[in-house]
Amino acid sequence: MKRIIILAILFAVALPLSAQHEGKRPHKKQREVTELVQDLNAVQKRKIESISKDSRERVDALRRQQRAVHDSIVMYMEREGDQSAALYPLFDREAKLQVAVSREMYTTKLRIDEVLKPEQRESLRNACRKDKHSGAK
Repeated sequence: MKRIIILAILFAVALPLSAQHEGKRPHKKQREVTELVQDLNAVQKRKIESISKDSRERVDALRRQQRAVHDSIVMYMEREGDQSAALYPLFDREAKLQVAVSREMYTTKLRIDEVLKPEQRESLRNACRKDKHSGAK
């Protein structure tokens, strides 16, 4: 249950994992933390916007790298013969990039949690649960 809550919060902060498949299916825009928590003061709002912007930039860069690695994997997989020597390091690189994305998202969640008061964190968790159950992604 804790894991689901953490993931929901992370998704509210950063781009969804499925963003690496841009253009393949429509995505609903992720609501920002500043939209989900109503009683933020101006300082909190600025800090959260800054944290989110910085994180989004880092995640976007990692996802671009992931797409490039994935494109290389697809290219090698389509070739005839054994491409293991080229593919195995690419598989490892793709996995490391996914770990980096997950770590960045979690670090962002922790940084935002530091800005929010306990009742605001609870409000955010509830809003994320509500979004999840209403079908918002």
